[in-house]
Amino acid sequence: MLSNKILWFVMTMILCLAFCGEIVSATEKSVDYEAISAQIARDVEENHIPGMAVCVVDKDEVIFEETYGNCISVEQPFIIGSMSKSFTAISIMQLQEKGRIDLDASISQYIDASEWFINPTDSNEITIRDLLNQTSGIDTYQTLGKLERTDSYGTHVYANANYGLLGLIIETVSGMSYEDYVTENIFNPLGMDRSAASLEKAKDNGLIEGYRNYFGIPVAGEADYPEAIHNGTWTNVPAGYISSGCSDMGKYLQMYLNDGEDIVNEESIESVLYDNVSVNNGSYYYGMGWMYSEKMYSQPILWHAGLVENYTSNMFILPEEGIAAVVLANMNDYLVTNNIIGNIINPLIGEERNDLPDLYLILHGVIDVVCILLCTLSVYSISRAFHCKNKERTLKATVLDIMVYILVPILLLCIPFMVNTPARVLWLFVKDLCIVIYANATILILSGVCRMIFYKKETNAELN
Repeated sequence: MLSNKILWFVMTMILCLAFCGEIVSATEKSVDYEAISAQIARDVEENHIPGMAVCVVDKDEVIFEETYGNCISVEQPFIIGSMSKSFTAISIMQLQEKGRIDLDASISQYIDASEWFINPTDSNEITIRDLLNQTSGIDTYQTLGKLERTDSYGTHVYANANYGLLGLIIETVSGMSYEDYVTENIFNPLGMDRSAASLEKAKDNGLIEGYRNYFGIPVAGEADYPEAIHNGTWTNVPAGYISSGCSDMGKYLQMYLNDGEDIVNEESIESVLYDNVSVNNGSYYYGMGWMYSEKMYSQPILWHAGLVENYTSNMFILPEEGIAAVVLANMNDYLVTNNIIGNIINPLIGEERNDLPDLYLILHGVIDVVCILLCTLSVYSISRAFHCKNKERTLKATVLDIMVYILVPILLLCIPFMVNTPARVLWLFVKDLCIVIYANATILILSGVCRMIFYKKETNAELN
């Protein structure tokens, strides 16, 4: 009787294990990384992305890792853009754990505000936590040395200057350069051997060449890598110019999945990820180099994107799923490529892919046609500039001259104001359009001046 019960128990356990094995197998097969990888390869080709690297990890291992295009290795570094902000936040939390800074203390306790603010007293109200959550009142395009606290204080406004100031605080408190600090306290302990916080070191590590998009054509060239923080600085390394490969970034993301490992404690990880502030009436939340939403996907997600002149990136953590992913690309394409990263990442994190129409040629084609029309107008304006006779001064001709030589160039020069972006920032990210805009505006204005001079000479000649 007892032996029958034992036999029944053993058979039941075998069946249960077999059934569990089927469940596990089905779960593993639910994400077909081979098919996903093939789709990513097509996306890279169709959107003319020179190179890409992708990595998916859980807390213990690498689940998926692959390179595409001219990326030769999962270790090859890219400039990761604003994903750098999370490294700066982790550095701040390390110093906070050591009791060397207080997140709620005024930043004027740690740096000389008179060097960076128009009115040094502005910094008395700004705390380190304000900088981390970007609620300092500093506006998006303010530059260091000309900072001022605006009426937006307490509300999230994304600004690179916030993290530039945090980088300065790290240097002041630690007595080390920002580069040395993150290398010694984050990169080295995590085994991120191909990560760097300087251009020279990034190149030594084999930095993949970046590409800007000129009129729909990827063109290789260096990023406008920032110098050390100084007066007039807008971009800066702590806010956006760390370099890393997808293999190193996988190790970095695993640190979060493992509650900080030996880098920071679990409480600090919780603060970095969840001590956040509302953005757009709660559509998502921003906190310490990470964004958080419970609405964007079928489950809660943490993420942060990165974008510099010729690199694009994005990283994600699914806290309930216990997985994280990163995508790195070596091109900045303002029309198409920058918008497909989410589409690439969706299947990797178990979300449905939103198939988008192939808009690369269409959108770039439309922009190119507009640019050609502007250039044609400029050539036409030059031809008219020296063919002006008094008898031709009809109302129609006068209206045409006003449009060509005055209204169009004014419209072109006002584009930065219309898109609420300074010309210096547009120049960093869309050099091709800036060349067209300012070259044509200059030609039209000069042609108009020449036309006025020539018309005056013709008029004087006729009078004489």
